[in-house]
Amino acid sequence: MRYNDPQILTSILTQAPCLSKIQDRANALRSLAKVVNDLLPSPLNAQCRVANYRQGVLILEVSTAGWLTRLKYEQSNLISEIRKNILPSLSSIQYQINPDISVKLSKSHFLTSKPTLVSSVMTPQSAMFLYALAENAPDKLKKQLIKLANHAK
Repeated sequence: MRYNDPQILTSILTQAPCLSKIQDRANALRSLAKVVNDLLPSPLNAQCRVANYRQGVLILEVSTAGWLTRLKYEQSNLISEIRKNILPSLSSIQYQINPDISVKLSKSHFLTSKPTLVSSVMTPQSAMFLYALAENAPDKLKKQLIKLANHAK
């Protein structure tokens, strides 16, 4: 019979060396992503994320080619600051375009923004203006303006 009592996650991570390596790698990439995010200017850091770091090469994902061009202007400053702060062994940066970044960003923006209600009802004041405008208009336009003004509620 198996022993299936719940175990503490930290004990599982310390018992399996493979899992602890994965956790260490994820923590290192998270701290690297924070440093990169802090170094980049405000609109650019939302369009870029750290994908990986291997053999001295930092791999960054960017949402579009336009943002990639903007990021390349920041490359020399980015490399020197990352070397100074967290990774002295950094040799270069590679870039990959990943449109999913902008899709996720637009979804999160859509969810956080409050929906605005667009009213399609004409106010009585607008109807009054249309009636006043119709007084001096030619007959054909006058009929249309009055017809439109009659939709007021």
